Amino acid sequence: MMIPKEAPKEWEAALGLLKLNRYKRYDTRYGRQIRKTRLQTHVLNLVFEITKFPSTSTIVDLALLINIHPKSIQKWFQNTRQTLKKKNKGEDYEYEITRNEIRCEIKNDDISIVDISIPTLVLLVENAKKQCS
Repeated sequence: MMIPKEAPKEWEAALGLLKLNRYKRYDTRYGRQIRKTRLQTHVLNLVFEITKFPSTSTIVDLALLINIHPKSIQKWFQNTRQTLKKKNKGEDYEYEITRNEIRCEIKNDDISIVDISIPTLVLLVENAKKQCS
């Protein structure tokens, strides 16, 4: 991927201004599930290919770029990781795990929280717009 010519500090400044008013932009209806658009889902999948554990700042920046609440993005990543884990286990495989085995399994997994830069997120959104249109 090529990094656009604009300065990353300009993007950070623009996102900083958006963060001041961030919760006014989100749809705040309670009790109803709000479906994500094709573009939003595509961007989330692109970020998931880069990392399965995005940092908090990446989630907040991504929320501003694709107009989804950060908690919704966090839940999407949790659900997608669980779905992937279930697919890898197999449907016919029955397993019982004790608490100690779960702790050992978590320690052995490569869980690394990744902070994706703002220019990279902007590129992902632009590429997703081209692919979805």
